[in-house]
Amino acid sequence: MDSADLSISKALTPATVPSNGELTYSFEITNTGNTEAGIADEVVVIDDFDPILSDIAVSFNGAVWTRGVQYSYDETTGAFATLPGQITVPAAAYTQNPDGTWTVEPGSATLAVSGTIRPQTR
Repeated sequence: MDSADLSISKALTPATVPSNGELTYSFEITNTGNTEAGIADEVVVIDDFDPILSDIAVSFNGAVWTRGVQYSYDETTGAFATLPGQITVPAAAYTQNPDGTWTVEPGSATLAVSGTIRPQTR
């Protein structure tokens, strides 16, 4: 059956950030399926950032994204979401080895969100 098969991992950098420091959330989206996850698939990434960031910058595969066009973000709650139809992830590449086994190279895409940690209110 032809289909995309997506998984996602999230990482934070740097590991230790001072109060009001800069932080990046990185999402690696991989596709082990034999078809691309395309615009029509309306893939979305939703996350509640903790810690919450202010003055964010968002990129997808290195291209800068615009708030309200490709994503939404609430700096009060940390709720982040990509908008439907913005994320695409290429299909995996399958190669048959001489011994008959198969090697799979997943397709991948990277979403990065950077900003300043919002000061905690008490």
